[in-house]
Amino acid sequence: MVPCLLFAGVFVVCAASISTILRHRAGVPEMSVLSPKLAAYQSQPDAYDTLFVGTSRTFYHIVPEVIESSAAEYGCPDLRVFNFGVFGLTGAEQDWLVDQILDAGQGHLRAIVLEDPLPEARATREATSTRARFFNSTGNAGRRIASIMSYPESIAKKVYRIGVLGYGMAYDLSGVGRAATVAFPAAVPDVPETLNLSQDGFEALGSVPTDDILARHKDFEDNPAKFADALARYGAPSNEKVEPRAVYIASRIKALEARGINAALYISPDPLELDRTPRVGEAVRALMPETTVIDLNRPDEYPDLFERGIWFDFSHVGEEGARRLSRHAGQELCEGLKQGRRGVTDAVR
Repeated sequence: MVPCLLFAGVFVVCAASISTILRHRAGVPEMSVLSPKLAAYQSQPDAYDTLFVGTSRTFYHIVPEVIESSAAEYGCPDLRVFNFGVFGLTGAEQDWLVDQILDAGQGHLRAIVLEDPLPEARATREATSTRARFFNSTGNAGRRIASIMSYPESIAKKVYRIGVLGYGMAYDLSGVGRAATVAFPAAVPDVPETLNLSQDGFEALGSVPTDDILARHKDFEDNPAKFADALARYGAPSNEKVEPRAVYIASRIKALEARGINAALYISPDPLELDRTPRVGEAVRALMPETTVIDLNRPDEYPDLFERGIWFDFSHVGEEGARRLSRHAGQELCEGLKQGRRGVTDAVR
């Protein structure tokens, strides 16, 4: 028994060590949307001073040119906005992306607007993709656990997510597939993904139709009652505690402010999250009263953003809706910048 355990221990240590070396050698993998956006930004960080960093509800909802024109109309001229929305962006991924932005944008950044990111993986298949393996490194464990523990859901669900994280980390450390990739590289190297960045990172949902996108749109069109039911969630009582999530977000805002950068929270219109994200925004305001919270997930304050005709699916608007909400976001961002709340003397040039 002892020799078997000793052999197993040595095997695990060797496999983990080799996998770590190969991981370092492989570098940052190519990741859909994230990689081309990051490469574009890193190639010309002086072209932008205001970045929105978030999920698909940033990618499909924030129109930089509209943010700029709206902000200028309300007294903040010359903003140069980049949309850093990425599909499925989780908390640990957002932290890493912000680190890359800060490294590249030193001396050029005026404001970073963070969206409340998505929760960490809940399915084992989500923990073994190339992108997941990169973020499943042991160095990211603390960030991912912090994200999991802050999310407003039951302890059982949090424990399950931690279990998925453990599975993903073990899969990565095992080195499955890494040595084969190095020993037998593809005959034709993968071509890096290209992305139309003519609108500074924004893409109108439906402009690049796929089977999945079209199916989501059809589901939305076929189920009007579901949209009405989602709107009814607003203001409904909930037992989920959002204060830990507010603390999590506030810590990231404070870290940006400490570097002399204006930081804000963006909460996108999302009928399926009407029972959660507005409460997160209120909790952030309670913790940090001077922080700019661009909370657009409020049907009472922004009824024009909840007209069914501008929605593409149950969580995303189409281009008309994106332009509407970007006008609101530009105004609110400008109001925050004009206050000079974060000690940036040239917040508005």
